[in-house]
Formats: sequence, C-alpha cells, structure tokens
Amino acid sequence: MKPVVHLVVDYVREEERLLRRSLGAWAEVHVVNLREDPVPIGGAVADAAVIRPVSMYRAAYAAGAYEASGSFTVNTSEAIIYSGDKALTYARLAAANIASPATLIASSEEAALRAAEETGYPVVVKPPVGSWGRLVSKARSPEKLAQVARLRSALPCTPQRVMLIQPLLETGGSDIRCIVVAGQLLGCMRRRASRPGEWRSNVALGARVEAHRPSPEEEDAAIRAARAVNGYFVSIDLFETRDGPLVNEVNGVPEFKGFIRATGVNPAEALSKALRESLRR
Repeated sequence: MKPVVHLVVDYVREEERLLRRSLGAWAEVHVVNLREDPVPIGGAVADAAVIRPVSMYRAAYAAGAYEASGSFTVNTSEAIIYSGDKALTYARLAAANIASPATLIASSEEAALRAAEETGYPVVVKPPVGSWGRLVSKARSPEKLAQVARLRSALPCTPQRVMLIQPLLETGGSDIRCIVVAGQLLGCMRRRASRPGEWRSNVALGARVEAHRPSPEEEDAAIRAARAVNGYFVSIDLFETRDGPLVNEVNGVPEFKGFIRATGVNPAEALSKALRESLRR
C-alpha cells in the first residue's frame, strides 16, 4: 500500500505542482486547500504532510494539527514559526553562535531611534513577519526613521508594528540563497537586484538569478542555520562580508522557481526522495 501524503496549500503555485508530481511517483497524494478544507487537530489521516501555505500562520497551525495526528510533517510547526518570525530566527541563530546581521528589536519610535544611535545610520527597518521584501525600509537619518516608525505604529497588528533595526550592509544589491533538504545542502544561487537603485534582492521584486558555487563557510552556515530552526526543507539567505557569511533569513516554506532557473536542480525531487527515505525508517 502506498504511503498517504497530504500536500497542504492555500494557493497552488508552480512549486506545489512540481511537488505533487514528484511525490505522486511513490505516494498517494491528497491536496488539502486550507481556503476550502478544514483540518482536524489530532484527527488527520496521513503518513506525512508537506506544509506549503503562503501564510506563515496558516502553515504553522496546519503543521501543528498534523503533528498532533502523528504525521511526519515538513516542516514542523516549530520550524515554521522560528523561521517565519525574523526576531525568533535571529534569536535561534545567536543561540547557536551563527553569524547574522546585528539586530535590535524596537517596539516604539523612541526605541527605534535609540537602536539606530547604537548601530549608526543608515539602518534597515524590517517587520518580524513578512516576505518578498514587503515593509522593509531603510532610513539614513533620525527624521526618516521617525517617519517610518510612526507609519508602522498605525498598522493593525503587533508583528507589523514591531521593528527590527539593523545596520545597512553594502551588498551591492546581491545575496546568496541556499536550499537545505534533510540536513544536506542541495545548492545555492545568487540573486541580484535588477533595477537601478533597488537594494533588495528578492526574486518577487524582479531580481536576476544565477548559479552560485558555495564556499565551505557558506555551506556550513546554511546547514547550521537549518539545524538551528530544526528545518527539514528550508532556504537560507546569506550576505557576503569580509568576515565571512552572515545568515540574513531562513524560510520555512521555501519558494524555488528561481532556484530551478538558476541551477537546473529541482528541489521538489530532492524533497520527495528524502521524505520517502524518512518514512521508511
């Protein structure tokens, strides 16, 4: 009898179609769309669940429900929460002695200004929760930072109002994204901002991608970062510095269209193979 795998989504993207095809080679795959299908806590019938919602909270709640059912969950609710909230990500990285950008948490305009005094201008201002570069700003002066902080204070929920203050690193609009599957580095790509003046290198913002051969230090940082959040299938974003790589983000529901385009490697196939082996143990 084939193992039963639930592919849990809120939107079906190219990545989910690739996963369904790869998993379907050896498993009975059921697509569970959280916009239509309820998920029982402790009552789901699946050997494994591959958690793919765009919404971090939907993903974490669904993962918890499947964990309560005894399903092997990729990723776990712990991994999704700790990678989906950047403040928690940086805390896990710091606890594991993994280098990441210097970060201060500010919950008010006053705290943000004091944080920037400590780091020095210019600064990057990030929300703890968010993706695709949304709500990521830079401030070159106290006046600009105060304006950003006041705008953030009007947003509707705490994860949007809280600010992560970091020094602006000169990366040339480039970073490195690596994918780790079951503790092994699958590969890396470089992302380059494609528009003049754009300093964020998100593929969603039009960044160009190309294959990147990681250094031993970059490979080690990526694998250790995945381990720090207990991630089974994650992507890790690295900044290059003179002192070695810095881990900027860990993504618990990684997108990988750009990775395939850059490297020719299909993470869906790698995850499918690793999951099959995990279920056999």
